[in-house]
Amino acid sequence: MSDTAHISSPGSALDPDLSGRTIGDYRVLRRIGHGAMAQVYLAEQLSLSRQVALKVLKQELASDASYVKRFQNEARSAAALVHANIVQIYEVGQLEGVHFIAQEFVSGQNLRQLLNRHGPFDASLAVTVMRQVSAALHKAARKGIVHRDIKPENIMITSAG
Repeated sequence: MSDTAHISSPGSALDPDLSGRTIGDYRVLRRIGHGAMAQVYLAEQLSLSRQVALKVLKQELASDASYVKRFQNEARSAAALVHANIVQIYEVGQLEGVHFIAQEFVSGQNLRQLLNRHGPFDASLAVTVMRQVSAALHKAARKGIVHRDIKPENIMITSAG
């Protein structure tokens, strides 16, 4: 991060929703998801004019060193994995107490959303999804990484299928 990195906000109060703010090189567009530890936003990386998913550690956890370390370890572990079925990590950082991971944005829906909308997949499509998820998990296992939160909400299906 450069010395000129900053966070700007349209308002002066710290908003729980970071939409509309700029965090370093990222303009936060809208919230797209959340988990136990973090909120996920669609953002634009200004220097490269590309969309990214910006994962931000929840404010109430940012003051706990163990959560910050866990968040950073997650980024390092994911960054060690280069595979077509694993999102790529672009940057991990912290500005003014906001801890974030900038990662590849996958345009599409998660598996839970698709199942809720369309019901169970036919056998052929189910096998295709299972093969791709298995390939990603195999890559992680070969690097000694265990994903501890495998669930339909964490499996993205691109808009191209």
